[in-house]
Amino acid sequence: MLVAGTHPCPVLVNSALRIGQMDAAEVLRRAGKFFGERRHSYELWTRDGIDRDLETAALDSGMQFGVALTAMIAAHCPPPPTLVPGVAIQPVTDGNGVRDFIAVVADGFQEEAPGMPDLVRSTFADPASLLAADTAAFVVSSNGEPAAAAMTMVREGVAWIGWVATRADFRGRGLGGIATAVATRAGFSLGGRFASLEATTAGCSVYTRLGYHATAEYRNYWPAR
Repeated sequence: MLVAGTHPCPVLVNSALRIGQMDAAEVLRRAGKFFGERRHSYELWTRDGIDRDLETAALDSGMQFGVALTAMIAAHCPPPPTLVPGVAIQPVTDGNGVRDFIAVVADGFQEEAPGMPDLVRSTFADPASLLAADTAAFVVSSNGEPAAAAMTMVREGVAWIGWVATRADFRGRGLGGIATAVATRAGFSLGGRFASLEATTAGCSVYTRLGYHATAEYRNYWPAR
């Protein structure tokens, strides 16, 4: 499975995943051709314990290990989050909300990989990507300052939760968990039968407290910098 975004950055938006038994060399050949034609770099997703041959081929080709991710799902809607004084939840419903969401996510993800702020702005260049009927996005503010964000998009009964981010100055206050809880609740309200997300090691405990549980482990390989 090959997915290309609007930005050439290899992280998050340009991805390759083997979902069958294709030879590892053929996976890399097809991915290289697909993304090469688009002049994009790409990341390779592998399933931990299943795609060891593909991991070896990726390393031999010059790619490097990027990050380990845990696929998690929640079968039940979490309770409303408890808000302390000064914290507010703002649904993204107009252009101003879109701008706040983009600013928070671009700031929160800027340390993930080079070019991430530009990638975020490109991904959400069309406001409809956050204002569509099957999508809900939220910004959590602290004393009036946009501080954390998350969104959900529902497809075929699955509420995908993503772009969970907290600005560096506001981390450690539980604001990302609040944003995730609100986005998850919205996903169920929009018709999701269950919610799904990919978590870093640091995020797993936050999501577990919201009722998520692990279903699979992935490893990402990126082009050598």
